[in-house]
Amino acid sequence: MSSIKEQLTNYARLLLQEGVNLQKGQTLVINVDVENYTFAELVTKEAYKLQAANVIINWRHTPISKERLLHAPESTLKEVDPWVPAYYKTYIDKKAAFLSLISADPKALQGVDSKRVTLQSSAINTAIPFYHKAIMESAVTWCIAAVASLTWANLLGYTGSDEEKLNSLWQTIFTLCRIDHTEPGQDMSSHLKRLEKRTRALNAVHFIELHYTDAKGSDLHIKLPKNHVWEGGTEANKEGILFNANIPSEEVFTAPDRLGVNGIIHSSKPLIYQGNRIDNFTITFKDGKVVDYQAKEGRDFLTSLFDIDEGSSYLGEVALVDHYSPISQSGHIFYETLFDENASCHLAFGAAYPTCLAESDGLSKEELEARGLNQSMSHVDFMVGSESLSITGLTDDGAKIAIMKDGHLLF
Repeated sequence: MSSIKEQLTNYARLLLQEGVNLQKGQTLVINVDVENYTFAELVTKEAYKLQAANVIINWRHTPISKERLLHAPESTLKEVDPWVPAYYKTYIDKKAAFLSLISADPKALQGVDSKRVTLQSSAINTAIPFYHKAIMESAVTWCIAAVASLTWANLLGYTGSDEEKLNSLWQTIFTLCRIDHTEPGQDMSSHLKRLEKRTRALNAVHFIELHYTDAKGSDLHIKLPKNHVWEGGTEANKEGILFNANIPSEEVFTAPDRLGVNGIIHSSKPLIYQGNRIDNFTITFKDGKVVDYQAKEGRDFLTSLFDIDEGSSYLGEVALVDHYSPISQSGHIFYETLFDENASCHLAFGAAYPTCLAESDGLSKEELEARGLNQSMSHVDFMVGSESLSITGLTDDGAKIAIMKDGHLLF
């Protein structure tokens, strides 16, 4: 078995080569927490080996961010200093690759008024719409990936010394990212080929509607736009450079018709939103819009999510994940969307990916919306998949085709 140092190096290379697909002479922007400086240093080292032009580190430290949210005047939370949009525009214009390294901490912003979180988020999103547009349209290569932290390891119940806990979590990450401890035919390359085959099969059918049912009482109808496209795994940016936006990834996804969602859906896993936990929630839609919602925990944070803008209370993504994927079968709730969404079918409030619509390149927001794609400053995934979820697809000739049965994806 490889040493932990060798495994970390292999993981860093995976994120650079299969994730953002860093090109010679390209700038890399890394978003990462201060506590993970060691791995950030390793990624930087490997990026320069791949002849990166520059590596820019955008450091985060949630405890400091929390103090601002708790104590700064509201006027401060509504303001975004000019350097922030200038920073993002600089690297979008340079066509940099963007790598975001995340860890789970569902209590990171516990005690912060949800309205103050919304004020700050809305201000930032309003200041950098061009960045979100570039990400959603795959104008740049980008990847979100996990990095082990002691907080996350403790949350998942790992035991031993701090070093042993971290190493155990790293081993889990390596396995679920399919770079170690994998069976023959289950490596990342083979997995990406299966996702590609699945998207081709779904695109060949041309569904017009999906119907969700489960043992909790979910009964949701989701219309799909004409000429929608299923995507999953490897995709290409506007210059044809291949990349993988999420590592790990088990999903295939498309965009719903923003006005064509009706019925009720129950969550299957907690949603961690802005460092706060929302759990056991139910959402009711009418003509695409959320018209009622309940939650046993964190209802106020659902309210703040829907208050971001008009589009945040409509759906922008529908994603299919086999309930029996490796992440689901690990037995963990990871309390981090990157992993939990890849253990479960999920939906997303907010913006749709324009790439999920054929011939969408160059269309304005208004044109995309006219063709059924939701527009919003936010994009928040929530999990609905379970061992009892079944999904039936309806075609334009009236045929009903089983897509999922009792958690098993049939494509």
